[in-house]
Amino acid sequence: MPISPQPSGWADLVTAGYAPLVDLVADVGEVVAAGGERVLRLRLAGGLHLDVLLDHGLDLGQAWYAGVPVAWRSPNPVDPGPWADWESRFRGGLLVTCGPDNIGEPREGRGQHGTHHGTPAHDVTWRRVERDGEIVVEVSGSVAHTSLGGPRLVVRRTIRVATGSGAVTVDDVWRNAGAASAGIALLYHVNLGAPLLAPGGRVEVDAGDGRLTTRTREPLPEGRTALDVPGADPGHAPVVAEHRSPAWDAATATDTAVAVLTGPDGAPRARVTWTTATLPRLDTWCFPQTGTWALGIEPANAALFGPERTRPWAGAPVLAPGEELRARVVVDVDPASPSLVPAGPTAAPTPSQEDPCTP
Repeated sequence: MPISPQPSGWADLVTAGYAPLVDLVADVGEVVAAGGERVLRLRLAGGLHLDVLLDHGLDLGQAWYAGVPVAWRSPNPVDPGPWADWESRFRGGLLVTCGPDNIGEPREGRGQHGTHHGTPAHDVTWRRVERDGEIVVEVSGSVAHTSLGGPRLVVRRTIRVATGSGAVTVDDVWRNAGAASAGIALLYHVNLGAPLLAPGGRVEVDAGDGRLTTRTREPLPEGRTALDVPGADPGHAPVVAEHRSPAWDAATATDTAVAVLTGPDGAPRARVTWTTATLPRLDTWCFPQTGTWALGIEPANAALFGPERTRPWAGAPVLAPGEELRARVVVDVDPASPSLVPAGPTAAPTPSQEDPCTP
């Protein structure tokens, strides 16, 4: 009697006949979460369990790896709605996109951190593709920041995760679809929390040429630094800092930078990688107050604070009509293992490899 070969990857359970459906190793389904919000829930064998927020700009919500929560969650249980301020609506999650009309504090009638996270996505599709013995789930959709007489910015987002991997890749193509030039301020708010985040940990930033400069929004509290993680304390204030490198300002389209969260033993626990040609700044936000213990690692393209915000478009880059800006952010919560998420757009799969779906 013929014997099926021993599986070597999660996809092989299906292709070799050990599992009848691909859903066993890469389950994707739309659910309605508390508050009535639509969520595309991904559950990958040997990889991430991840919520993609359809009503919040295809940002990334709750996330687990190996059954352990890795994304920070705020104390806010649900989004109270657009009548509330940013801090009342902010629920955390693995990735919150800030912009494109503003990042940082409110200015000139634009709310804190802009409109993206509060804007539903449209034309959302997803598919499952076999690659190197694993299943890659790819979610794509658009988010429009448009008005009749004002700026018209549209982003096409593609999210990729794979079985057997702790990494998620977010690729954005921002386009000025309007008839006039428009500023585009972006900040990718990666939120990490306990137990991935631990007292005595630190953020290690690869500055490319080693010349990292740091400034803080407020004076550092006594005994605190911008990149170290203290223990939780009810009296701790948040520390917001911006980090710059000459190498990032001179980056080419293929250059990237890396920030690594380490544990108290110095071992890496998470890695954030981003494209420095379009995101030449890094902000960090450490809020170690009891009950709000959080770390934000935030690649950005414009100043979050300081005198630069008095410039036109608050110092953000400007897109001419029809011009595009491409940005990539990769979050890997298992940096000791090689990522199985494709580095770029995958080749068109054969029909037997592709499982296209529309939520």
